[in-house]
Amino acid sequence: MDISTMHIGIVGASGTMGSALLTRMLNAGFQVHAFDANPGTVHDPKYHGTTLHVHESLQAAVKASDIILLAVPYPAERHIAGVLADYADKKIVVSITNPLSDTLDDVVTTHDESAAEGLASLLPQSITVKAFNTLSAAAFDVQQNGKPLFDTFIATDHPEAARIVERIINSIGFRAWYVGGLSMSRTLERMSAMLIGISKRYELQGALGWRIVQETPDRGRG
Repeated sequence: MDISTMHIGIVGASGTMGSALLTRMLNAGFQVHAFDANPGTVHDPKYHGTTLHVHESLQAAVKASDIILLAVPYPAERHIAGVLADYADKKIVVSITNPLSDTLDDVVTTHDESAAEGLASLLPQSITVKAFNTLSAAAFDVQQNGKPLFDTFIATDHPEAARIVERIINSIGFRAWYVGGLSMSRTLERMSAMLIGISKRYELQGALGWRIVQETPDRGRG
């Protein structure tokens, strides 16, 4: 599939993550269909003349999109699934949320489930993907010259969907890794909680994220 012609829906487009994704997607040239119950920033004049389409209803945004990014909190994601079920048949639905506890450094899901798996159970006719959740909103503010600074990860039971989402992620300035089936989303959601815990414990500031580094060992040293 040619991703340059894809229509990407962002639900929760006025939120912190939603607006960050919105800007990157528009800068990459995608047709973006935005919906937010509190429209706020999506009506900003800076978006006039861009490829942004603002919709008054969730249903309209979903119907117009090939891929739907759910940039909403965990409880809202499950609520929205009830609406998506009628309009997202065979479409890729991306769970971005982390089911964080009140302290933000743990998750509220049990060890054998994830937010993404819960979403998939509510959307049996859609293609559920976990992605973007290991990126912080601050990571979108970092100017990346040359190689992407931050990595992010994809989990889904559908390899073709993973390839599509991977290409989208790479096109907006991050580096994507497909880590396996949707059950791996349990690990990805806990990775985000762990990173938040580290940042709180050590009082780290600025944009934090993950990056896989490969180094060739110097075998000449004994």
